[in-house]
Amino acid sequence: MLRLIFILLFFANWVYPLPYSVLEAEYRFKNQTIYAKDLLPDLQNNFLLFEIPKSINSYQVKSSQIVEKFANEGISVGAKAPIITFKRIVGGEIEGIRKYILAEFLREYQQNKIKVDAVHLEQITPIDFNEEAIVSIDFHSKLLKRREGSFDIVVQEKNGEKLRNRKVYFKYAIDATLQAIQTSEAISGRQSINHHNARLIRIPFERISSALMKESEMGKVAVRSYTPKDIIVTQDRLILKRVVKKGDKISISVTEEGILLEFILEAQKDGAIGDVIKARALQGKKTYEVEIIEAGRGRLL
Repeated sequence: MLRLIFILLFFANWVYPLPYSVLEAEYRFKNQTIYAKDLLPDLQNNFLLFEIPKSINSYQVKSSQIVEKFANEGISVGAKAPIITFKRIVGGEIEGIRKYILAEFLREYQQNKIKVDAVHLEQITPIDFNEEAIVSIDFHSKLLKRREGSFDIVVQEKNGEKLRNRKVYFKYAIDATLQAIQTSEAISGRQSINHHNARLIRIPFERISSALMKESEMGKVAVRSYTPKDIIVTQDRLILKRVVKKGDKISISVTEEGILLEFILEAQKDGAIGDVIKARALQGKKTYEVEIIEAGRGRLL
Protein backbone atom coordinates (compact mmCIF):
# COMPACT_ATOMS: atom_id res chain seq x y z
CA MET A 1 0.00 0.00 0.00
CA LEU A 2 2.78 2.44 0.95
CA ARG A 3 4.56 1.60 -2.27
CA LEU A 4 1.40 2.39 -4.25
CA ILE A 5 1.02 5.76 -2.48
CA PHE A 6 4.66 6.62 -3.24
CA ILE A 7 4.16 5.81 -6.91
CA LEU A 8 1.02 7.93 -7.06
CA LEU A 9 2.78 10.88 -5.40
CA PHE A 10 5.72 10.58 -7.77
CA PHE A 11 3.36 10.48 -10.76
CA ALA A 12 1.44 13.51 -9.47
CA ASN A 13 4.66 15.52 -9.09
CA TRP A 14 5.75 14.54 -12.57
CA VAL A 15 2.43 15.65 -14.11
CA TYR A 16 2.07 18.71 -11.85
CA PRO A 17 5.64 19.74 -10.91
CA LEU A 18 6.21 21.81 -7.79
CA PRO A 19 6.62 25.58 -8.40
CA TYR A 20 10.36 25.65 -7.67
CA SER A 21 12.99 27.61 -9.60
CA VAL A 22 16.75 28.00 -9.25
CA LEU A 23 18.47 31.39 -9.41
CA GLU A 24 21.56 31.73 -11.62
CA ALA A 25 24.95 32.79 -10.26
CA GLU A 26 25.10 35.83 -12.58
CA TYR A 27 22.62 38.22 -14.20
CA ARG A 28 22.93 41.24 -16.49
CA PHE A 29 21.11 44.49 -15.76
CA LYS A 30 20.39 47.72 -17.61
CA ASN A 31 17.96 49.44 -15.23
CA GLN A 32 19.01 50.17 -11.67
CA THR A 33 15.79 48.73 -10.22
CA ILE A 34 15.73 44.93 -10.09
CA TYR A 35 12.37 43.15 -10.05
CA ALA A 36 11.48 39.50 -9.52
CA LYS A 37 10.67 39.01 -13.22
CA ASP A 38 14.19 40.18 -14.14
CA LEU A 39 15.38 36.93 -12.52
CA LEU A 40 12.38 34.68 -13.24
CA PRO A 41 10.50 35.97 -16.31
CA ASP A 42 7.71 33.35 -16.05
CA LEU A 43 6.39 34.59 -12.69
CA GLN A 44 2.74 35.62 -12.52
CA ASN A 45 3.26 38.49 -10.07
CA ASN A 46 6.13 40.95 -10.12
CA PHE A 47 7.66 42.71 -7.12
CA LEU A 48 10.69 44.82 -6.23
CA LEU A 49 13.82 43.05 -5.07
CA PHE A 50 16.36 45.89 -4.65
CA GLU A 51 18.01 48.84 -6.37
CA ILE A 52 21.60 49.05 -7.64
CA PRO A 53 23.46 52.37 -7.13
CA LYS A 54 23.91 54.31 -10.37
CA SER A 55 27.70 54.39 -10.18
CA ILE A 56 28.00 50.59 -9.77
CA ASN A 57 28.74 48.36 -12.78
CA SER A 58 29.08 45.09 -10.90
CA TYR A 59 26.93 44.38 -7.85
CA GLN A 60 26.82 41.33 -5.58
CA VAL A 61 24.02 40.15 -3.30
CA LYS A 62 23.81 37.17 -0.97
CA SER A 63 21.52 34.61 -2.57
CA SER A 64 19.91 33.96 0.84
CA GLN A 65 18.61 37.55 0.89
CA ILE A 66 16.94 37.16 -2.50
CA VAL A 67 15.58 33.70 -1.62
CA GLU A 68 14.00 35.25 1.49
CA LYS A 69 12.28 37.97 -0.57
CA PHE A 70 10.74 35.32 -2.82
CA ALA A 71 9.71 33.29 0.22
CA ASN A 72 7.89 36.33 1.63
CA GLU A 73 5.75 36.26 -1.54
CA GLY A 74 5.08 32.53 -1.14
CA ILE A 75 7.52 31.49 -3.89
CA SER A 76 10.07 28.73 -3.26
CA VAL A 77 13.39 29.25 -5.05
CA GLY A 78 16.92 27.94 -4.73
CA ALA A 79 20.26 29.33 -5.88
CA LYS A 80 23.28 27.94 -7.73
CA ALA A 81 25.75 30.01 -5.72
CA PRO A 82 25.91 31.72 -2.28
CA ILE A 83 26.57 35.05 -4.01
CA ILE A 84 24.66 36.34 -7.05
CA THR A 85 26.47 38.84 -9.26
CA PHE A 86 24.73 41.50 -11.34
CA LYS A 87 26.72 43.06 -14.20
CA ARG A 88 25.66 46.11 -16.14
CA ILE A 89 24.79 45.70 -19.82
CA VAL A 90 26.87 48.03 -22.00
CA GLY A 91 26.50 48.70 -25.70
CA GLY A 92 30.04 48.88 -27.05
CA GLU A 93 30.69 47.33 -30.48
CA ILE A 94 33.40 44.83 -29.60
CA GLU A 95 33.58 42.38 -32.52
CA GLY A 96 36.44 44.31 -34.14
CA ILE A 97 38.34 44.26 -30.83
CA ARG A 98 37.78 40.52 -30.55
CA LYS A 99 39.18 39.96 -34.07
CA TYR A 100 42.19 42.16 -33.30
CA ILE A 101 43.09 40.13 -30.20
CA LEU A 102 42.54 36.85 -32.07
CA ALA A 103 44.93 38.00 -34.83
CA GLU A 104 47.59 38.91 -32.23
CA PHE A 105 47.50 35.44 -30.67
CA LEU A 106 47.51 33.70 -34.06
CA ARG A 107 50.57 35.70 -35.11
CA GLU A 108 52.43 35.16 -31.81
CA TYR A 109 51.93 31.38 -31.74
CA GLN A 110 51.86 30.58 -35.44
CA GLN A 111 54.87 28.26 -35.14
CA ASN A 112 53.21 26.49 -32.21
CA LYS A 113 50.13 25.85 -34.42
CA ILE A 114 47.71 27.54 -32.04
CA LYS A 115 44.02 26.62 -32.29
CA VAL A 116 41.62 29.17 -30.79
CA ASP A 117 38.14 28.07 -29.75
CA ALA A 118 36.93 31.41 -28.36
CA VAL A 119 37.98 34.90 -27.29
CA HIS A 120 35.84 36.16 -24.40
CA LEU A 121 35.55 39.91 -23.76
CA GLU A 122 33.88 41.73 -20.87
CA GLN A 123 33.53 45.51 -21.07
CA ILE A 124 34.14 47.08 -17.66
CA THR A 125 33.67 50.79 -18.40
CA PRO A 126 29.91 51.39 -18.86
CA ILE A 127 29.73 53.50 -22.01
CA ASP A 128 28.29 52.89 -25.47
CA PHE A 129 30.48 53.27 -28.55
CA ASN A 130 30.73 52.08 -32.13
CA GLU A 131 33.78 50.74 -33.93
CA GLU A 132 34.35 54.01 -35.81
CA ALA A 133 34.98 55.72 -32.45
CA ILE A 134 37.92 53.45 -31.55
CA VAL A 135 41.20 55.40 -31.68
CA SER A 136 43.57 52.68 -30.41
CA ILE A 137 43.67 49.27 -28.72
CA ASP A 138 46.31 49.00 -25.98
CA PHE A 139 46.81 45.23 -25.90
CA HIS A 140 50.37 44.92 -24.57
CA SER A 141 52.56 42.07 -25.87
CA LYS A 142 52.97 40.71 -22.32
CA LEU A 143 49.24 39.84 -22.37
CA LEU A 144 49.99 37.31 -25.11
CA LYS A 145 51.79 35.22 -22.48
CA ARG A 146 48.69 34.51 -20.39
CA ARG A 147 45.19 33.20 -20.93
CA GLU A 148 43.33 36.05 -19.25
CA GLY A 149 43.92 39.61 -18.15
CA SER A 150 42.77 43.19 -18.69
CA PHE A 151 43.49 45.93 -21.21
CA ASP A 152 42.04 49.20 -22.43
CA ILE A 153 41.08 50.91 -25.64
CA VAL A 154 40.75 54.61 -26.41
CA VAL A 155 37.50 55.83 -27.94
CA GLN A 156 36.53 59.29 -29.12
CA GLU A 157 33.28 60.73 -27.78
CA LYS A 158 31.47 64.04 -27.97
CA ASN A 159 31.69 66.41 -25.03
CA GLY A 160 29.31 69.17 -26.04
CA GLU A 161 30.69 70.56 -29.29
CA LYS A 162 34.14 69.09 -28.73
CA LEU A 163 35.59 65.63 -29.11
CA ARG A 164 37.55 63.98 -26.32
CA ASN A 165 39.41 60.70 -25.90
CA ARG A 166 38.29 58.30 -23.21
CA LYS A 167 39.72 54.99 -22.01
CA VAL A 168 37.43 51.99 -21.93
CA TYR A 169 38.60 49.02 -19.88
CA PHE A 170 38.06 45.35 -20.73
CA LYS A 171 38.76 41.89 -19.37
CA TYR A 172 39.66 39.11 -21.79
CA ALA A 173 40.02 35.33 -21.70
CA ILE A 174 41.07 33.05 -24.54
CA ASP A 175 40.26 29.35 -24.95
CA ALA A 176 43.03 27.81 -27.05
CA THR A 177 45.50 24.94 -27.42
CA LEU A 178 49.13 24.89 -28.56
CA GLN A 179 51.37 22.29 -30.14
CA ALA A 180 54.19 21.34 -27.78
CA ILE A 181 57.14 18.94 -27.66
CA GLN A 182 57.13 16.41 -24.80
CA THR A 183 60.01 14.06 -24.02
CA SER A 184 59.09 10.41 -24.51
CA GLU A 185 62.16 9.23 -22.60
CA ALA A 186 64.84 10.72 -20.36
CA ILE A 187 67.45 12.68 -22.36
CA SER A 188 71.03 13.29 -21.27
CA GLY A 189 72.54 16.75 -21.28
CA ARG A 190 73.75 18.01 -24.69
CA GLN A 191 71.92 15.15 -26.42
CA SER A 192 69.92 16.03 -29.53
CA ILE A 193 66.15 16.12 -29.17
CA ASN A 194 64.30 14.51 -32.07
CA HIS A 195 61.33 12.32 -33.01
CA HIS A 196 63.01 9.28 -31.42
CA ASN A 197 63.07 10.70 -27.89
CA ALA A 198 60.24 13.26 -28.01
CA ARG A 199 56.68 13.51 -29.34
CA LEU A 200 54.21 16.15 -30.50
CA ILE A 201 51.23 16.83 -28.23
CA ARG A 202 48.62 19.57 -27.75
CA ILE A 203 48.31 21.44 -24.46
CA PRO A 204 45.78 24.00 -23.21
CA PHE A 205 46.99 27.59 -23.38
CA GLU A 206 47.35 28.89 -19.82
CA ARG A 207 50.50 30.90 -19.06
CA ILE A 208 53.74 30.96 -21.05
CA SER A 209 56.76 31.75 -18.86
CA SER A 210 59.26 30.44 -21.42
CA ALA A 211 58.60 29.98 -25.13
CA LEU A 212 57.77 26.44 -26.24
CA MET A 213 60.10 24.43 -28.43
CA LYS A 214 58.88 24.36 -32.05
CA GLU A 215 58.47 21.32 -34.29
CA SER A 216 60.85 22.91 -36.82
CA GLU A 217 63.67 22.67 -34.22
CA MET A 218 63.50 18.88 -33.95
CA GLY A 219 66.92 17.41 -34.68
CA LYS A 220 68.57 20.85 -34.72
CA VAL A 221 68.81 21.49 -30.98
CA ALA A 222 69.88 19.62 -27.85
CA VAL A 223 68.81 19.75 -24.22
CA ARG A 224 71.01 21.86 -21.96
CA SER A 225 71.05 19.32 -19.13
CA TYR A 226 69.45 16.03 -18.10
CA THR A 227 65.73 16.16 -18.91
CA PRO A 228 63.33 13.54 -17.49
CA LYS A 229 60.59 11.73 -19.39
CA ASP A 230 57.20 13.45 -20.03
CA ILE A 231 58.57 17.01 -19.74
CA ILE A 232 57.18 19.81 -21.94
CA VAL A 233 60.28 21.25 -23.62
CA THR A 234 60.72 25.04 -23.48
CA GLN A 235 63.39 27.24 -25.02
CA ASP A 236 65.22 27.76 -21.71
CA ARG A 237 66.04 24.02 -21.72
CA LEU A 238 67.65 24.09 -25.17
CA ILE A 239 71.05 24.75 -26.70
CA LEU A 240 72.14 24.46 -30.31
CA LYS A 241 73.06 20.95 -31.35
CA ARG A 242 76.84 20.52 -31.48
CA VAL A 243 77.87 19.37 -34.94
CA VAL A 244 81.64 19.55 -34.38
CA LYS A 245 83.62 17.95 -31.54
CA LYS A 246 87.15 18.78 -30.38
CA GLY A 247 89.58 16.96 -32.66
CA ASP A 248 87.18 16.74 -35.60
CA LYS A 249 88.46 17.69 -39.04
CA ILE A 250 86.83 20.81 -40.51
CA SER A 251 86.78 21.48 -44.24
CA ILE A 252 87.45 25.14 -45.08
CA SER A 253 86.76 26.66 -48.51
CA VAL A 254 88.50 29.85 -49.64
CA THR A 255 88.23 31.62 -52.98
CA GLU A 256 91.37 33.50 -54.09
CA GLU A 257 91.58 35.22 -57.48
CA GLY A 258 88.67 33.17 -58.76
CA ILE A 259 90.20 29.89 -57.64
CA LEU A 260 88.43 27.76 -55.01
CA LEU A 261 90.85 26.35 -52.46
CA GLU A 262 89.97 23.81 -49.81
CA PHE A 263 92.02 22.75 -46.82
CA ILE A 264 91.48 20.91 -43.56
CA LEU A 265 91.77 22.22 -39.99
CA GLU A 266 91.40 20.45 -36.65
CA ALA A 267 88.74 21.76 -34.23
CA GLN A 268 90.16 22.82 -30.85
CA LYS A 269 86.75 22.67 -29.10
CA ASP A 270 83.18 21.55 -29.61
CA GLY A 271 80.92 23.80 -31.67
CA ALA A 272 77.33 24.22 -32.91
CA ILE A 273 76.21 25.84 -36.17
CA GLY A 274 76.98 29.54 -35.90
CA ASP A 275 79.62 29.12 -33.19
CA VAL A 276 83.08 30.62 -33.68
CA ILE A 277 85.86 28.30 -32.52
CA LYS A 278 89.63 27.96 -32.79
CA ALA A 279 90.91 25.46 -35.36
CA ARG A 280 94.55 24.40 -35.87
CA ALA A 281 96.43 23.62 -39.08
CA LEU A 282 97.24 19.93 -39.42
CA GLN A 283 100.85 20.84 -40.20
CA GLY A 284 102.30 23.27 -37.69
CA LYS A 285 100.79 25.13 -34.73
CA LYS A 286 99.04 28.02 -36.45
CA THR A 287 95.40 28.49 -35.38
CA TYR A 288 92.50 30.23 -37.07
CA GLU A 289 89.10 31.54 -36.04
CA VAL A 290 86.42 29.52 -37.81
CA GLU A 291 82.64 29.89 -37.91
CA ILE A 292 80.84 26.53 -38.05
CA ILE A 293 78.37 26.51 -40.95
CA GLU A 294 77.38 22.83 -40.90
CA ALA A 295 78.68 19.47 -39.70
CA GLY A 296 82.33 19.18 -40.80
CA ARG A 297 82.43 22.54 -42.59
CA GLY A 298 83.47 26.02 -41.56
CA ARG A 299 84.29 29.52 -42.76
CA LEU A 300 87.45 31.48 -42.02
CA LEU A 301 86.95 34.80 -40.20
